[in-house]
Amino acid sequence: MNSANFELDLLDFQGEPIELSFEAPMEELEWLAKGLESTGYRPADDVSFKVDLSAQLIETTVRLHGEVEGALSYECGRCMRERRFELDSSVEFVLMSRASWEEAYGDREEIVLSADDLDVSFYEGEVIDLRPLIVEAVVLELPTFARCTEEDKASCDAAFEAHVGQETVEANEANSIDLRWSKLREVKLKSNDTE
Repeated sequence: MNSANFELDLLDFQGEPIELSFEAPMEELEWLAKGLESTGYRPADDVSFKVDLSAQLIETTVRLHGEVEGALSYECGRCMRERRFELDSSVEFVLMSRASWEEAYGDREEIVLSADDLDVSFYEGEVIDLRPLIVEAVVLELPTFARCTEEDKASCDAAFEAHVGQETVEANEANSIDLRWSKLREVKLKSNDTE
């Protein structure tokens, strides 16, 4: 099955797993760009975004696993240059029908989740919109900070220094302190004269 709408129709299952292949150019990925807004990353406009999934329906539970490929653009938070992040990651999700999910998780005041439970969500209806799951999978693959890779560290440092100036770099290095200890600078010590 090949589609650009990133949806899974449960009526397509005929007892066997099905293979899903989605591909879309940047202009069709507004939903991905919106999902990435808070991260500083955005879909690169020169490559298509691909998702290949294998889906299996077991009673009312859908198991999805596969690969997500594409490229994202971002501005390095240190050197301010436009950079690229190549995305090639595996995804795995378990979706239960809403009724099954509520039966398993909904009635308890306190739930102890195992690692396997963290990838479990629920669906409603006969058509599952896979876009929120794909956004979640992409966000989980992103580095915490939008910065140049280790391979580009030397050029990143040089561009940063050129941007802010050598004097500022030296002042930052001279005043650098682990932020966890910064409150110690506010401590005033009393002189203890015991003569």
